[in-house]
Amino acid sequence: MAMLLTASTTVMADDYAYLNVTQTDGGENSFTVSKISKITFSTTNMIITLSDGTTSELPLASLNKMFFTDESTGIASLTTSGSKISLNDGTLHVNAPRGSVVSLYNMEGKMLRTVTAQGEDTQISVSGLTKGVYIVKVGNNAKKIMNK
Repeated sequence: MAMLLTASTTVMADDYAYLNVTQTDGGENSFTVSKISKITFSTTNMIITLSDGTTSELPLASLNKMFFTDESTGIASLTTSGSKISLNDGTLHVNAPRGSVVSLYNMEGKMLRTVTAQGEDTQISVSGLTKGVYIVKVGNNAKKIMNK
């Protein structure tokens, strides 16, 4: 009986469409399960390799929770195209290829700020914005962030 119960409650990742990862800063990333070729860990990062060869590196220290689901709770990570973002002390830091267009949107889709990335650390002040969820778009990639 116990064997039957265990077998019937086993859940495979293939049964779900997304791997969702939440971070301690409120950021969320969603990855399509069918596009993930492998997940590995270094001493400091979780590395998700997609079937097209791109990788996303998420710092282990910032991971809060990861789970499989039928729905995406976050927007694909910006780390897949050589871009990384972080929100610290009212400033959005974007590491993206020089010349990339970086845009910040509210949840209604209104563009609040747009800048051209200067490379290593492009900064956008968000200190004047109300607390809440925003979307940062770099090129064709977007990520949901939370201004606390």
